[in-house]
Formats: sequence, C-alpha cells, structure tokens
Amino acid sequence: MLTSNPAKRKRLRGLTHEAKTMIDRYRELNDDRFDVIVVGAGTGGLTAAAILARRGKKVLVVDQHSVAGGNATIFRRRGYEFDIGLHYIGACQADGMLTRVLRAAGIADLEFEELDPDGYDTLVFPDFEFKIPKGMEVFRDRLCEYFPREKRGIDRYLTLLRQMDRFSKLMGNPAQAPSTLLRSLMLLRWRNATLGEFLDSCTRDARLKAVLTAQNGTYALPPSRASLLVHAAIALHYMEGAYYPKGGGQVISDRLADAVERYGGKVLLLTKVERIAVRDGKVEGVELDSRHLGRRFIRAPIVISDADLKRTMIDLVGAEHFHSKTVDRTRRFEMSPALGVLYLGIRRDLKAEDHPRTNYLINPGYDCEPAYAAVARGEFPEQPFAYATIASLKDPTNARVAPHGITNLQVMSIVPSDPTAWGISEEEAGSRNYRRSEGYRHHKLVYARSLIAAAERVFPGLSQQIAFEEVATPLTQSRYTGSTGGTSYGIAPTPDQFLLRRPGSKTEVGGLYLCGASCRTGHGIMGTALSGLMAAAEVTGDGLVREVLGPPRQGSATAP
Repeated sequence: MLTSNPAKRKRLRGLTHEAKTMIDRYRELNDDRFDVIVVGAGTGGLTAAAILARRGKKVLVVDQHSVAGGNATIFRRRGYEFDIGLHYIGACQADGMLTRVLRAAGIADLEFEELDPDGYDTLVFPDFEFKIPKGMEVFRDRLCEYFPREKRGIDRYLTLLRQMDRFSKLMGNPAQAPSTLLRSLMLLRWRNATLGEFLDSCTRDARLKAVLTAQNGTYALPPSRASLLVHAAIALHYMEGAYYPKGGGQVISDRLADAVERYGGKVLLLTKVERIAVRDGKVEGVELDSRHLGRRFIRAPIVISDADLKRTMIDLVGAEHFHSKTVDRTRRFEMSPALGVLYLGIRRDLKAEDHPRTNYLINPGYDCEPAYAAVARGEFPEQPFAYATIASLKDPTNARVAPHGITNLQVMSIVPSDPTAWGISEEEAGSRNYRRSEGYRHHKLVYARSLIAAAERVFPGLSQQIAFEEVATPLTQSRYTGSTGGTSYGIAPTPDQFLLRRPGSKTEVGGLYLCGASCRTGHGIMGTALSGLMAAAEVTGDGLVREVLGPPRQGSATAP
C-alpha cells in the first residue's frame, strides 16, 4: 500500500512476504502524484522502479497484465507451470553483473540452479553433437579437440571474445577506457561487422561455423545479419555458467515487484496506459484506464517507458512531440523475428532417468540462413531448427512445474509474425476472436507437429508420449506485452541497430526516459535489467552505474 507517511513507509519495508502478498495491485491507487511513473512492468521497468524507490523516489509502476514481469513470467495450467521467456541466464555468480544489478534493486537472496557445467547447451547436428561447457579455456580445448586443424581460427575468435569482455566492463569503470581500447584493436576494427563477416576471417570450416553460431536463437538473427558484438556479448554472458532461478521463471520479477513496494512504491496491474502527457516539451504524467479504477490522470515529472519502443514514441507520447528525424528513424527500425513456443508435458520422467541439465539446439544442417530467409518472406521453414529446454530438470525441486512422473518440455523456433501466416487477417488479429479461428488453430497444429518432429531427434518417440500440449504465437506475445510484430527481443540487433545506433535511456522530451529490449544494453533478462539501471542513473544524475558495476570501493567487498 502506497503512503507518503514516512513512518508507514518504514513499516512497509519490514513486511513479511505473506503480508506483502496482501497488497492490492489491482483495485487500489490512493495518490495521483508521484516522483516517477514507470510504464510497463517488464524486467527493465521493475529494475528501474526498485532502484529508484530504494533511493527514496515515490514510484508508480503500471502494467496491463495481471502479473508483473513482462516476458519474465510464467503461466499455469492444471498441474503445470510454463515459462514465457526466461529459459536460462548467466552472470549469476556472486560478483556477476546480474547479481550486482539485482543487489542495487534491494535483492540479495535469490538462489539459482546451475545447468550442466560440462554442457549447458547441447548442439545437435545431422552427424555429430557438441556440448558447450562452462569456462573459456575448457571451451577452447573442446573446440580444438573437435576441429584440430582450426586452432588458429578458434584462437582468433576467442581473442575477440576476450576483448569484448574487457570492453563490457567499461560501463562500470570508464576511466579504464584508454588502456582497454588499446588492447582491443581487433574489436574496434570489426565493431560494425556481422558475425558472418568476422567468422569468414577465422575459418572456412562449415561445421565449426555452425558450432560457433548455433546459439543464434538467443538473438534471432542469422550470421549474415547479426551484429558481431551482440553475438559476442551473449556468448560471454553464459561463458561462466548458465543458471535458472530456483522457484521458477517468475521469481526475479516477483522479487523486483516486492522490492518496489518494500521501499514505498506502488505496482498497479490490469491497467493500461492510454497516453503519456507532454506539455511544452516535458512530460506531465500519464492517463490510465483500469478495469477496476476507471480512467485516471496521474501526474509525475518523470516517466520511464518499458513499453514497446514504437508504441511508446508513436502511440503513447505522439509523433508530434519528437523531431521528424526521430520519428522517421523509429518507424524504420526493423524488429527482431518472433518466436513460436510449444509447451509440452510428456509421459517420461527425465529426472528419474538422471538426464543431464542441458538445453538442446537442434539443427537440420549446418546453415541456418534458409530458415531466417523463409521467416523474412512470411513463411514457415520447411526444416526448422529448434531450441528445447527442460524446466523439470532446470528446477528439479519445484513440484509445480509438472505432475509427478511427467516432464515439462518446451520447444521453440523463429516464426513469421504476419497474422496471415497464421491463417487470420489483420482485422481478426486486432480482436481476441482470432483464437477461435479454425485457420489459426490449424496453423498452430501444423507448427507444433514440425517442432515435435525436430525434437524427436533428441527424444525418440516423443509424439507418442504427449500428455499436455499448447502453442504460443507472436499474436500471443503482442496480446500480453504489446510488442510490435510479436517479438520478445525488441529491435533487431543488426550492425546498424546496435550500440550507439540503438536508443539510449534519455529522449528529447524532458522527463521521458526509455528502458527495455530495444535500448542500447540489448534484450534478454541481463540486457533489460541493465537498461533499467541506465534509466535510473539518468534520473538520479549521479554515479549510480559505476557504484553498481564498477570495482568495489575500498573497504567494501561487493557493489551495493
């Protein structure tokens, strides 16, 4: 419960988890003025809100969904819990980047389950398998074992990763920029290159290239179009281990939302932001529409939008409040391809079978380019590559994941976002009735069969073991998160849409800031959490980023 009374706010910080769950996030809003309003309760918005609330700001977070977390949430079916978008994360060690950001938001007690250090990702190709291990030197040794004639190219690739690792640390320690840049000449030379262009300078071996690019689904672009730097950043993100939050894919979001309230803020759900009000070049607040509270205008001198970039700029704020170049650039931004997800319960107990805690990246060949080309044409790939992840193994003590003896398995791939590819019209897509369309149901069934066929390479007989089945499409994603094109990755991380070519936190409208998957820090849990930190730093105007991500201060073992 939000209160401006300091004594009550202090009591709220000491609430037990049970008491906090009694806070009404749907029907109660007892104030119409805040220091900061955050539009969207995704990871970026919740991170910014929790950090600012902890620093004494009076914060309101608004989201149209019934739960906080955006893509870092779960949905339930009888006996099951399924992840929306959090499948595994890195940087969770004691001094990891994600750990530091969460600590800055007031969260220090999360537990993580580690995936198999000998192979957190298993790459499946027609004639061999390759397990990606924890640790760069172990990774190098395994690459050299499989490709002994390619040691020079392997070392060149890993040299670039090491330079990228040093470069990424400059966020928290910019004073090291001169020496770091002098030691990063390869990175500087190739900073505007695609992954494919750089790999061509390392090797001609198609199988080695397939291994090095197999995680392309984590950024949803083929080597010919993906920024080399986004690939390097994501590869490094998992290099020191891959993890999953103990308790499920919504735990981080729940803890962040709890932190906002613990520090005196307010989380309001089932409420749509209709407009971000601007006058004389500065934000004034937001107009809300709540199914419980009706339409309300809430004032604040600062608004942070974690909503879809294009919808924020064009629909919520309005093109008239930005320079024409900004509007044109925003409209031209290419969105990342969308994902289709198949949620399964299978009559097989992989925990009892002592199956390794690994994800499977299942490839029909060595070249993923044809699949991306098909999706770009609005078509489904004839032979999709698939990513399979096993929640029952990643969170083995969580009894809510699946019924006893059943395994929770999720399989996904890139898909067309155009509604017509799913058997419905643009007009139908604008209403919820599309879910009843026979054409839509048919296309979902065909897609599910294609993923099951791909997954049977790893799980023989899978089609005969299915106890539960459901498909989420790009239309599902748009319905719940409002994302353009149904993507969960924001704007596509091509070289001309990465780093400084992506939007920063600050906008040309006074008091309006951005966070989320389309910002410079990138997509995913780590990227969006960093975007929340950056937005909060713009609001506080102090050395927040260095305080959180920089070297520990003298006398302090960790960042705050």
